[in-house]
Amino acid sequence: MFGLKTKKRQNIDFDASEAFIDNKNLPEFDVDKFEGVLEKPLSKNIFIFLLIFFVLVSLFFVSKVFVMQILHGEEAFLRTQNNFIKKAVVFSNRGVVFDRNGKELIWNTKQDDEDFSKRKYIEQKGFAHILGFLSYPQKDKSNHFFEKEYVGKSGIEKYFNGILNGNLGYQILEVDSHGNIKSKNKQKEATSGKNIYLSIDFDTQNIMAQKLDEYIKKYHFVGGAGAMMDIRNGQILALVSLPEYDSNILVNGEKQKEINKYIIDKNKPFLNRATSGGFTPGSITKPFVAMEALKEKIINPNKKVFTNGKLIIPNKFHPSAPFIFRDYRNNGVLDMYSAIAKSSNIYFAMLGGGYKSQKAIGIVKLKKAFNDFSIGEKTEIQAMPENTGLVPDIEWKQKTFGQKWTFGNTYQTTIGQYAFLTTPIQMLVATAAIANNGEVLRPKLLKDEKKDLKRKLDFSDYAYKVVKKAMRQTVLAGTTRSLNFPFLKMATKSGTAQRGVGLKYINSWTIGFFPYDKPKYAFVFLAENGPRKTKMPVSRGAVAPFFQALKDQGVLDKILKY
Repeated sequence: MFGLKTKKRQNIDFDASEAFIDNKNLPEFDVDKFEGVLEKPLSKNIFIFLLIFFVLVSLFFVSKVFVMQILHGEEAFLRTQNNFIKKAVVFSNRGVVFDRNGKELIWNTKQDDEDFSKRKYIEQKGFAHILGFLSYPQKDKSNHFFEKEYVGKSGIEKYFNGILNGNLGYQILEVDSHGNIKSKNKQKEATSGKNIYLSIDFDTQNIMAQKLDEYIKKYHFVGGAGAMMDIRNGQILALVSLPEYDSNILVNGEKQKEINKYIIDKNKPFLNRATSGGFTPGSITKPFVAMEALKEKIINPNKKVFTNGKLIIPNKFHPSAPFIFRDYRNNGVLDMYSAIAKSSNIYFAMLGGGYKSQKAIGIVKLKKAFNDFSIGEKTEIQAMPENTGLVPDIEWKQKTFGQKWTFGNTYQTTIGQYAFLTTPIQMLVATAAIANNGEVLRPKLLKDEKKDLKRKLDFSDYAYKVVKKAMRQTVLAGTTRSLNFPFLKMATKSGTAQRGVGLKYINSWTIGFFPYDKPKYAFVFLAENGPRKTKMPVSRGAVAPFFQALKDQGVLDKILKY
C-alpha cells in the first residue's frame, strides 16, 4: 500500500504547464543541428520501397549476365578471339584558298562514304600553275593508310602545304577478322588547316588568261605568259602561263588518257613559262641598257645619232669583208627617247659595244646592270619554281664553246639576242624597278605581304626620268601605239626576238607600267615561238584587248583603288 501511494504521489508532482512552455522561453538550442527536436521513427513503407528497388536492380544485372553468358556467350567468345583494337586516323579539312577579294579558288568537298575531303579547283583558264595540285592520303591493298597526309605537288598547294594541312585526329576502332568495324570510340578531334588569301585578283587573272590564250591560238604561238605586279609592295595581281594542265584532272588521277596527253604534249603544259621558262628577250632589254649608259655618262640622251640601218665593222683579217651588223630598218637620226620608242638596234649596239667615237658600256658592266635589275638571276618569287636565265659573258663563252668573246657578241647581247635568256617574272621585277625608281622587290603571292626589298639600285633620278619618258614616247609615237588609250596613260617597251634555225620564229614581248604619272603596277606579256611572218605583235594582239577589257568590265577602276 505504501508503495502504491508513493507512485501516485510522483504522478501528482508533474507540472503540465512546463510541457507547454512558451517558445520564447526555450533554451538556446542550435536548431540547424536539430537540437531540441524530437526523433520520429521511419515508416515501414520506406523499407518496403527500398527492398523492391534493390530486388529490381539485382534482377537487371542478373538478366544482363544471363544474356551475355548464356544467350550470346559463344558470340562474345568468338568476338574476343577474332576482334582487335586499332587506332584509326581522322583526317583534317585542308585550308581553303581565296583570291584577294574572297573569291574561292580552291575548296573542299566530301561525300558521306569518303574518308577525307576531296580538293576542288576553280575551272577558269589561267589558274593551274599558280594553284597547282596535290596527292591524297594513300591506302595499301589491305585498305590501310600508309600515307596519312595531303601532299602538295606544285604551286600554292606545294609551297603552303604545311599551312593548308591541319592536324590529324584519331579514334579507337574495334575491328573483326574481316576488317569490319564493330565499334568506334573517338579520342582526338582533327583540326582544320588555315585558309589563305592570295594577292591574285581573280578578274585581272581571268581576263589576262582569256586574251593571251585567244592571241596565242589565233597567231600560232607555242605558248605564252603574262603577269602584273604592284610596284609598291611586290604583290602579284596576275600570273598566267599557257598552255596549262587541269588541276582537277591531276588531283583525281582517274583520267589517265588526259594525263598522258599532258605528258607527251610538245607545247609543255607542265612548264610554268612565267617563272621557269627561259626566253630570248629581244628589244625589251633596251631601257635597262639606257639606264646603265646614263649612269656611266657615256652619252647625252638628247644627242642626235645618225643610224642608217647597219654598222660596218672592219675585219682586220679580211679587210675586204667587213662584219655588218644590221638593224630591222633605217631609223635615221635618233636621240635616246626616239631610239627607245622606235627600238633602234644600231643605237643600242653602239652604246653596248661602242662604235668609232662612241664609248662602250662593255659586256662586264652590262651583265652587272642586268643582274642588278634581277635579269639573269632569280627574283625569289614566293611559291613558284624559277629559272635563273642567262646573260652571256666572256667567261660563259670560253667555258661553253672554248672561244673568245667578240664585239659582235656584245652587240647581240645588248639588244637581247645571242644566248640571252630571261623569264617573264624577271622582266616584270626589272620593269617595276624602273617605275618605282630603283626598288628591286621580291614578288609575293599572299595578300597583305609587306614589301620585301631585294636591293636599292644606284641610278640618278634623272636617269629614271629620261627612261620613263622614252617608254611613254613608245606609246605615243613608237612601236606600241595600240596602247595609247584615252582612259589610261602608260609607258611601255616592245620586243621581238628572232630565234630558231634560219630565224623562222619569234618571241613577242611587251613590258610596261601604269599609270604613267603615278605608277602603281608593272606588267609583262610574252608570246613564245610564233611564226616570224606574224604581223600582229603581242602588244596589239593581246595587251591592248586586255586593257580594254579591264576598262569595259570595271576591273581597271577597281585595281587602281587598291
